[in-house]
Amino acid sequence: MRPKIYFTLRTLFISLITLLVALFVLYLISFIIFNLRASGVWFLPKFGFSAMGIFFKSLPWLLILIAIVLIIVLELLVKHFRFAYRRPVLYSILGIIILTILGSFLIGRANLHPNLFWKARQGKLYMVGGFYRGFGAPKLPNVHRGIVTEIIDKGFYLETPRGEILTIVVASNNIEKSDRVVILGKRDNGIVRAFKIRRINQPMTW
Repeated sequence: MRPKIYFTLRTLFISLITLLVALFVLYLISFIIFNLRASGVWFLPKFGFSAMGIFFKSLPWLLILIAIVLIIVLELLVKHFRFAYRRPVLYSILGIIILTILGSFLIGRANLHPNLFWKARQGKLYMVGGFYRGFGAPKLPNVHRGIVTEIIDKGFYLETPRGEILTIVVASNNIEKSDRVVILGKRDNGIVRAFKIRRINQPMTW
């Protein structure tokens, strides 16, 4: 027979691992949401069915796969606890997904990832700076998000979350300076020939 302390320590260890995995899942899902917003992919469904192909191609599938694996691991860990042991697997998985999504949106409201992203851009984030620079606001060939800095003949200048200035060429538009927009169009050496433009009401940090 094993001493009582063994079971106590085992329970504490599983609880700690479960907490750490849960926190990392919250962090990762909130980061995925930040990634989608910062790149402009989040807003592609507003362009209609024609943009759905670009939407699915532009999703951060690697991060999404890691999040799914971690949710499965979290489900296995939660099953060690009495409150979830006799529950159907579907109920506990749905509960975990709902709680992680809600928690991720709450983290997003705190602007954690935008603040870390800007620090990474300025070279002040050493541990995960490369991660934020690589995944924080990825460059996509046909999707461009930013704020209009100047109206010019046959288009305007767009500043992206990465601080790049793109020249947007469009036949006609009603875009004004300081508008926040998402653009579909092919990019060539800093020039984007836009074929669809949508205004958005989200701050540049997201």
